[in-house]
Amino acid sequence: MSKDGITRRNFIDTGAIALGAAGLAAGAGQANAEKRTLNVKYGLNLLLYTATFSKDSVDMIKKVADMGYDGVEIPFNDLSVLDAKATRKAREAAGIGLTSCVILMPGTSITSADPDERKAGIKRLRDVVDITAEMGGDVASGPIYVPLGQLSGKGRTDDEFKWAVECMRVAAEHAEKMDVVLGVEPLNRFETHVFNTAADTTKFVAEVGHRKVKVHLDTFHCNIEEKDTPSAIRATGKHLGHFHASESDRGTPGTGQVDWKGCFSALRDVNYSGWVTIESFAIGIVDLCAAACIWRPIYKSGDDLAINGLAFLKSMERSV
Repeated sequence: MSKDGITRRNFIDTGAIALGAAGLAAGAGQANAEKRTLNVKYGLNLLLYTATFSKDSVDMIKKVADMGYDGVEIPFNDLSVLDAKATRKAREAAGIGLTSCVILMPGTSITSADPDERKAGIKRLRDVVDITAEMGGDVASGPIYVPLGQLSGKGRTDDEFKWAVECMRVAAEHAEKMDVVLGVEPLNRFETHVFNTAADTTKFVAEVGHRKVKVHLDTFHCNIEEKDTPSAIRATGKHLGHFHASESDRGTPGTGQVDWKGCFSALRDVNYSGWVTIESFAIGIVDLCAAACIWRPIYKSGDDLAINGLAFLKSMERSV
């Protein structure tokens, strides 16, 4: 034994332990480096303030940018009131991105047995893609298969599915040319009989088989129809192309029952890097509230929901 009590054997063992610890530390560092991170963009749907977006509404874009959002979502209802050039100019000045929130109007269902109505549906999808692109947007999304509230009184038929696939493939070819993603949003059973769940919509998108057609999930509808929203997000996987962050009562995100941490963990797990857009509706606009079945106050103010909702969602992103 040496004078200070350290033998050659002890020295070797101590060195081995140190090297092993260093190796473990290096491995842990590598694992942390490989840990998936979430890289999303935050948008605000302007239905929070207006049901009709026109040239007179473009100042809202700077307001949304000043709140810290990465983009704005424009409601596409009456296309004739939209001013694509003025909107693009305002968007570029604000330095933010843009998506469009799309619905089909009566007489434009792509699930209709009437071939002329299906043609009208394809035309509307082409039109909204063109306007979205002219505004500088990258996603046109919503229940883009049937008008809101149009129910057949029974489940979706095989023919309705087939017609929707055929029409969406045609629309997708145009979306490809304009470099715009078409997002297909399942709604709850009280608003449509066509697509209610993530799994059913993913099946449809896979059948269409086009890279510009993706699934658009909304946590409000998922909260009603899914057994487990984070699991539904994971099952959608690579097909997920747009995401609406809506509280269970359409109020401020973080004040209801949505499993936000679970949702953000799932978005991270599927490597989602698209838009996370808050969607609620302006209280006081009679037609809009009637369509969304909002009969009581669900938030303090639009600005309060926008500011506090964004802060909450970003905190959830950091937490995962």
